[in-house]
Amino acid sequence: MFVGKRMTRNVITVSRGDTLRFASHLLQEHRIHQLPVVEVGELIGFVSGTDIRNSTFEETTVSQTGKIVVKNKTVEEIMMREVITVSPWDTVEDALLIFHKRRLGALPVVEGKKLVGIITKADVLAAFCDTLRIEEPGVRIEVLLPREAGSLIQLVRKLGELKIEIRSLILSPLREGFVAFIRLSTIDVAAVKKSLKDAGFTVPELSDFLGRTGEQ
Repeated sequence: MFVGKRMTRNVITVSRGDTLRFASHLLQEHRIHQLPVVEVGELIGFVSGTDIRNSTFEETTVSQTGKIVVKNKTVEEIMMREVITVSPWDTVEDALLIFHKRRLGALPVVEGKKLVGIITKADVLAAFCDTLRIEEPGVRIEVLLPREAGSLIQLVRKLGELKIEIRSLILSPLREGFVAFIRLSTIDVAAVKKSLKDAGFTVPELSDFLGRTGEQ
């Protein structure tokens, strides 16, 4: 999955000279939380709703003659200049890792310095929901496998014999082997588990992942 497939292309942006009041209005009007700052199509900064909410919209000073001067604060005064970005050819997994490590809500997508899109946490979650097909009817089971490709082939072949559609399959390391998380288009999960166990596969229950209770 590439960022370019999941990003929003029509990005709401501001310029460095726009006022914070104007930027705040854009956030509310479009129900978004971040605004890239662009100049001639190129990304030069980034400002979040939190940045704007934590700043006053106006700055009051007193001139040399004693006159009170009220100045509208601009985006340039509070924007982040060192912006973390991704490219359209980066993977959604790359974006997810950045969101996790940096605690960000959105990432501008650039080609060189040109802003071409934006991807948010919600976009990444939607991508994984589509990949795992979790909105479709079905059940998920787990099967423990040794670290060899042949065991996975045997598992897929066995499910094929049962004439059950595999909606998604993920392998994750677990101790010395793998755990296969499989989403199947069936509601008779008990029958599937029994067939797999009868075929010699290890189909664990929740307690096998959490550890047995009462042990010291």
